[in-house]
Order: sequence, then C-alpha cells, then structure tokens
Amino acid sequence: MKDFAKEVFRKILHMLAISFSIFWFYMYDDWRKSVFAVAMAGALLYPVLLLCAKVPRLSSAVNARRSGEFATSFSALMAMFIIVASICWGRLGERMLGIAAIIAWGPGDAAAALIGKRFGKHKIGRSKKKSLEGTISMFIVSFISLLIVLFIYGKYSTIATVVVALIAAIVSAGIELNIENGYDTFYCPIGTMVVLVIAELILR
Repeated sequence: MKDFAKEVFRKILHMLAISFSIFWFYMYDDWRKSVFAVAMAGALLYPVLLLCAKVPRLSSAVNARRSGEFATSFSALMAMFIIVASICWGRLGERMLGIAAIIAWGPGDAAAALIGKRFGKHKIGRSKKKSLEGTISMFIVSFISLLIVLFIYGKYSTIATVVVALIAAIVSAGIELNIENGYDTFYCPIGTMVVLVIAELILR
C-alpha cells in the first residue's frame, strides 16, 4: 500500500507537468515564442534537476526511482513539447491537435500506472514489468480523453472522430507498454501526434 501511495504522489507530479505543458500552448499567441520559452526553461532547469539528483534525501522525497530520473523526464517533456507544438501549431496551425496528443498520453499513463500497480495481475511486455490491466486502462482513458478533445476541436464527423481517437489510443497504449525508463513521456505523445497529423491531412 505504501508503494501505491508513492505512485499516486508521482502521478500527481506527472499531471502537474502535463498541465504546465498544455498551459504553454496558450501562454503566447505565436508558436515560436512558446517553443523558445520552453527551450529556455529546459536549458536552465535541466542542470538544476541534475544537481538536485545528487542529494539523496531530495531524490527520495519526490520518490525518484533512480538518480537523474526527473531530469531525464523533464528534458523528454520539453523536447516533446517543442516537436509537437512546432508541427501541430506551427506547421498545421492547429494547436488543439498538439493538446490532443499530450492529453492522449497524460491521463492514460497515470491510469496505467495506478491501475497496474494496484490491480495488475497479468504481466506483459518485453520485461514483464507492466500489466494487461494497466495497458487496458491506458487505452480506455486515452480513448475517452481523445474523444473529448477532438469533439471540442469539432472539425471531424462523429464517425471520423471516434475512429481517429480509437487508432490514436491503440498506438499510445502500445507505445506505453513497450517503452520503459520514463521515455514514454516523449514517445507516446509523438506517436499519437503522428496519427493525428495523418488524420488531419486526410480529413481537413
């Protein structure tokens, strides 16, 4: 139960980071300014997080699984945002697609971790560290999250919205299952973005 409580705390931090990344989509009216601000924040904070990782008590306080974990996750988050914002908002002019890519991963990843930790019985994946229950939770929550964002986006038909959300959720859950060491922070939104961009180019 103690491990589960630690995982809850970790995912609260995780969701705060996601909220921060979505906030940057609306902080500026130009995607270049947003990307530049995030790049600068990443360059300044990354070495600070690396230094913090050298303090055992500090790393333990935020439940880091390994030294430098939060610095790695933070840099992955920043790099992901720069790519997603540049393509979805910068190239296509559709910031909502970038938000959808992040939303498809964030809540779903939290659900996968918490459900998998608490109820995961059937171990799957390359290293058998993840569970079928967690992956199914990831898919369901990602699918619902995408449906909500895409319906708000409102540019596709109902059927197209459901199909796009379904495919993107499958991709996101599959990537989360096979990526370890926190790099799903980067690969899940990027994979989902690829699906969304292809759909946008076909359906727009």
